[in-house]
Amino acid sequence: MASDRGVFRNVNVLREFNASTGFDFIDVYQPGWLNPYDIVSSAKYSGFMTSLRLTIEISSITELQTIPTEIDDSDDTISRKYDESFNGNRKKCLSFFMRTSTTPTIRIADVFLFNRQPFYYLDLIPYFTNSSTFDIAPDSIISCQFKDVGDGVLMAEDRVILLGSVIEESPKFDQNSLLVE
Repeated sequence: MASDRGVFRNVNVLREFNASTGFDFIDVYQPGWLNPYDIVSSAKYSGFMTSLRLTIEISSITELQTIPTEIDDSDDTISRKYDESFNGNRKKCLSFFMRTSTTPTIRIADVFLFNRQPFYYLDLIPYFTNSSTFDIAPDSIISCQFKDVGDGVLMAEDRVILLGSVIEESPKFDQNSLLVE
């Protein structure tokens, strides 16, 4: 869609991870290319990720057991119970990375996944930014990889779905300024 501000399109990030994924390093999103017949050759979009979440179905490890907190627990006690719950449960880990044309691959976040039946959702935008959208430059690539944190990677019927939405924008080009004289 073209407007006075530029060219926009909406794309989805959609990926399923399962036992066959293993330790593969997987590119999950990079802004797309404009159609060279519509605008200008070799132009890329910028991405504005508006949503990104995981649907987590893990049954290859024991189900998550939490230590309940009480209404009168101090902040220190709540923090200690949280740490004990986190450390006392089996988990999987999905690491997210970014790279650009001038920056090598950098780990952005480790996301720990538990067995919570039947499944649960995890919003990923807060792992990338404290804003409501995550802005992605035309030369950026988001990747991920499962990491063994003691309980291996996805096994058997484990399944993790990555689902997101990105609004891509390219500036409006003045066709006259693109003409070579």
